[in-house]
Amino acid sequence: MMSQTMNQTTTMHLSESPNIFALLSRAALPKKPSDTIAIPELSVDLKGIKTDPTLLKEYSRVCGFKLKPRLPSTLPHIMAFPLHMKLLTNNKFPLPLLGLVHYKNSITQHRPLNINEVFDMQCQLTNSHKTDMGIKFDIVSTVTVGKKVVWEETSTFLHRSKKKTVNSQKTRKTLPHYDNTESWKLAASLGRQYAKVSNDFNLIHLFAWSAKAFGFNRAIVHGMWSKTRCIAALTETLGDKAFKVDVNFKLPIFLPSSVLFNWQKANDTINFQLLDKNRTKPHLSGKITLL
Repeated sequence: MMSQTMNQTTTMHLSESPNIFALLSRAALPKKPSDTIAIPELSVDLKGIKTDPTLLKEYSRVCGFKLKPRLPSTLPHIMAFPLHMKLLTNNKFPLPLLGLVHYKNSITQHRPLNINEVFDMQCQLTNSHKTDMGIKFDIVSTVTVGKKVVWEETSTFLHRSKKKTVNSQKTRKTLPHYDNTESWKLAASLGRQYAKVSNDFNLIHLFAWSAKAFGFNRAIVHGMWSKTRCIAALTETLGDKAFKVDVNFKLPIFLPSSVLFNWQKANDTINFQLLDKNRTKPHLSGKITLL
């Protein structure tokens, strides 16, 4: 069922979560090249979403959360993923999915989410604009309980331009150093483990041989696993507080590898970063603001 609002946003109303494997097969289809690319305002909604206890257990294991009556604050992202794919595989969406870069991500948790709650969700394609790097756009996801917003996310994507601008006098910034550091060893199978709980089976994350087809020497970990693992490490510090967490995804993390999680709390702000083991390359930078 579809409807259209006054601002010309076309909304798809779903009665059940779409079949992710059917959507993934559509994602591999090529798109006809066009000089003028216009990303439409599309949205999709689904009511009555419940937490799968088996998925929750596996997701917590893969991402480093302890099992609690409260849901991991990033779990709604993987609940929303089939809806994201529904938007990105829509016939009106003009860009190929292969090669899209998840550029940055922002999540606001207004209150802790409980295991037995029933959620309504809406995801919308919006805020598309051209930049020097290419076309950027957002998928904004909203979770409500009893018509009250309890969780929000903005995922910003980039479709790189084929024309490279030559205004680059990039100076490497000195990386900040925060008080707290821990080392994580990431297994070669981590991309496959996260794919099973997130349904994100992008080939760059699964095997070295499949990643090489897209220009990577080895498989790289999902950006959202990186963000999720950082939040898992800070869960005890956050407690039941409402917060907003913003991250920028930077250099890819090849698998297997060792990385350093580095963070510091000051008043109502936690700054954090994920670095290579030599502290020279940033994989992710983020900030949590307590609300």
